[in-house]
Amino acid sequence: ARLLGVREPSAHRVTPPCPLFSVCGGCSLQMADPEYQTELRLSILSDSLTRAHVPFEGHPSALTGDPLGYRSRFQFHRTRDGRVGLKEGKSDSIVPIGDCPVALRAIRDSLTSGELARISRKGNVDDRFHVFSDGERLWVEDIDNLCTVRILGEDISFDVRGFFQSNLGMLARAMEAVCKGLPEGTRLLDFYSGVGTFSVFAGSRYRETVLVEHNKEALAMAEKNLARHDGPVTLCAVSDERWPSHPASRLAYDCAIVDPPRQGIGKAALEWFAASKIPELRYVSCDPVTFARDAARLCASGFTLDDVTLLDFYPQTSHIETFGVFRR
Repeated sequence: ARLLGVREPSAHRVTPPCPLFSVCGGCSLQMADPEYQTELRLSILSDSLTRAHVPFEGHPSALTGDPLGYRSRFQFHRTRDGRVGLKEGKSDSIVPIGDCPVALRAIRDSLTSGELARISRKGNVDDRFHVFSDGERLWVEDIDNLCTVRILGEDISFDVRGFFQSNLGMLARAMEAVCKGLPEGTRLLDFYSGVGTFSVFAGSRYRETVLVEHNKEALAMAEKNLARHDGPVTLCAVSDERWPSHPASRLAYDCAIVDPPRQGIGKAALEWFAASKIPELRYVSCDPVTFARDAARLCASGFTLDDVTLLDFYPQTSHIETFGVFRR
């Protein structure tokens, strides 16, 4: 739907903090106050669970952070005249930007001063390039690709071109939520492990940690991130569809942490989890619809969905991250 005009503004309508709102495709909810944005995202999550007939008796809660100045990761584009921009909404056109209210201060300063445009012209091969920031530090693709950030006292390294959460403040809070009350046991399964972020914080509570990730470069980075931790670590470079035939799939696990891409858990892996005897599964999702679909299947197999939390990683947008705790 496209807004043609406002006859009577909602009590929750505010003036968007960015002058490019409705032009740049990065944000979609800046016209609503932050508290109401969270209510809207919670309603989307609740509606997704209801439509999928997920047996959840409670109501999702929300873990929130700063509504502005939070975003540490961007995929920028360079215009023909050398300026830095983002894609226009529902278009491949590039909108030049000189500031971005949702960005961390180091990124905003590099945009307003023109420094990012100068750096990108010197170092980037393509017109599209990634930027990451943590505090005062700035990493720009093709110049310094390896990033190392500090989360809750732990150093985590990753490639600036690969996926990593864009809201470090919320990531720290999410790690605390995911690790709170983890069941004691012998073996943890970190499924769709990426660079091993969850294992860095949760793996120390188990004698052995098994990481499953199809991206071999991310798995190699996970090995480095976990090198300083005690206890054996098993790395499985295997896709979710091939996981049920992997030898490690026949091991006993006391808990699983699952963090799939937007399409959710692959069908073969989902059926493996449904048939498994894992007593507890902690599911972090970046799409409420696929989370609800998978939750319905897990609950039908004997799991109970005990808790659902909205992880508000992306204020000013309709993007939703969800954390669910399933127990047998």
